[in-house]
Amino acid sequence: MLLFAGCEVKEYTPEIPVSFTQKAKVMSGDFSFECEICKTENEVKTTVSSTSASGMVVTYDGEVLNFNYREYSYDIDGEGFERSNISIVIYEVFDSLISLSQPNAKKIENGYQYYGKTSLGDFVLIQNENNTLRLLSIKSANLEIEFL
Repeated sequence: MLLFAGCEVKEYTPEIPVSFTQKAKVMSGDFSFECEICKTENEVKTTVSSTSASGMVVTYDGEVLNFNYREYSYDIDGEGFERSNISIVIYEVFDSLISLSQPNAKKIENGYQYYGKTSLGDFVLIQNENNTLRLLSIKSANLEIEFL
């Protein structure tokens, strides 16, 4: 009994973040760009930090997609817009995970792996043990978001 006195079983509990801000690199086919993704309880805001669109902010609240670039701001009905827009993708991934009473998750080395479905296809989201995000992949859309 004394032999095991120094051992402690570490419990891991995944926590799906309701809000976060992380830098990311988005890759879709041969195209890639860097951005900052800010998710709050009600919306996702993506700020592009590379390419000629640097400074563009795209916000999605589940209904309306807003593009804001320099002095221009434009709202579009999100339902009719391309589903691969990063703000829409992140919104749908977290909406899918949060709506489940028990998310499809498994413990992996240094974190958790979540599985789910969006309008764009099946996704895999990898989260670090400290609850920051590491990677989001939607293979059917050839889309990968590496969180930095």
